[in-house]
Amino acid sequence: MLKWCRYVLAGVALTLAGCAALQPKLETPTVAVNSVKVLPGQGLNMRFLIGLHVQNPNAIPLPIRGVNYTVALSGQQVVSGNSQNQPTIPAHGEQDVEIEAVADLMNGLSLANALLSNPLQQEVPYAVKASVDVGAFLPNIPVWKNGTVNLATGAIR
Repeated sequence: MLKWCRYVLAGVALTLAGCAALQPKLETPTVAVNSVKVLPGQGLNMRFLIGLHVQNPNAIPLPIRGVNYTVALSGQQVVSGNSQNQPTIPAHGEQDVEIEAVADLMNGLSLANALLSNPLQQEVPYAVKASVDVGAFLPNIPVWKNGTVNLATGAIR
């Protein structure tokens, strides 16, 4: 009986070692924020379109399983959420990914009140933080960008 258990354990160990050897060595993709646009609102909700540029240095395609994000305007967090159903980045390729985010009512009202107190202010500071899950045994990729956004045109700097 003991001899049989040794054979089973040796077989399991060899199988696990073989699977580990078949795993490709993956490099972490590069993710950058390339745009933040203020979209026309729906009712009292503020909407944003966050553009990410993803570069995949690997020989296999990488599916983006999800993106967790927060957006702050004028130092106030107005949006946080998670986006699913993103594209697969081709092997040795790159692709732009867009995430539509909607501010919740309370944060939107607080920001609108702050912006209405200074109606001449066209440029507003923003900060985007995201964490991109590409699966494939890689850790989430942190992304961060800040600058200013023109409320009239949506242009960022």
